[in-house]
Amino acid sequence: MIKNAFMPLRRLATAIAIVLAISGVARAQEPLPDAEAFLAQSLKKLRSNDLVRSQYRYEERETRYSYDQDGRVTKTQVRIYEVTPSPDPELTYRRLILEDGVRPPDLAKRDDEQRRKEREWLARRELEGLDEREARLRKREIEERKEQAVVAELPLIFDIRLTGRETIDGRPAIRFTFAPRPEYEARTPEGRIINHFGGEAWIDETDHELVRLKVEVLRTVSVKFAFLVRLLNGSRGVMERRKIDGDAWLPTYSRFTGSARVMLIRRVDLDEVNEYYRYTKRDPGR
Repeated sequence: MIKNAFMPLRRLATAIAIVLAISGVARAQEPLPDAEAFLAQSLKKLRSNDLVRSQYRYEERETRYSYDQDGRVTKTQVRIYEVTPSPDPELTYRRLILEDGVRPPDLAKRDDEQRRKEREWLARRELEGLDEREARLRKREIEERKEQAVVAELPLIFDIRLTGRETIDGRPAIRFTFAPRPEYEARTPEGRIINHFGGEAWIDETDHELVRLKVEVLRTVSVKFAFLVRLLNGSRGVMERRKIDGDAWLPTYSRFTGSARVMLIRRVDLDEVNEYYRYTKRDPGR
């Protein structure tokens, strides 16, 4: 009796699945958008993850894998962070709250150090005649201008080609491939790094927002983090973004696998997964 009571619900679910499948097929058969116009509209909305996330607080789960010579996982390290970003990288705080399930013993010390950095930063801004909100907004405007210079250069750096339409999380996305143009010399510092990469990008057809990005290092390239790192040929990365709370498109997942040479000496094989969640909107001036 109870089993039979669920039959109408199962039939309804089956009917819904069929309708969705049919609509997906119909959408796939629609003509693809004009590549140049669609790309131009998408580039207008393109922003770096760091710039978009500077308006949010969120949590990050970082998982690093180590392997033996046969490719078997020998160690898994998991760290959980509470992240408070800032347009000024100096003030971004990745607050480590758990490492392999254990709270770090020096958390209070790290919090004190972050507060000290913020006080010193604010004191420098006051000497410049700016209050905290004005200083942060001005820094954001500077970063946006730098970023737009890179975005404007992308069609010059890469040969970008529209290759099809796919469905990601129930939403249609337009797929592009991109490869560096060997004859073009990048003008921006960022452009001189990304012209060593090629890959694929999926852009939401409705919102014109980047949904998925896959990249591969085609030529070894030096990147400066806290120290100089050379990403070696063949290293790969993937990044996923989703629309959060019907508002902004934000990263939810990334993975990098490959090899790097640290300080041009020590080779390190990397496999790191990052998951981002619990986004909370914050005052852009803070």
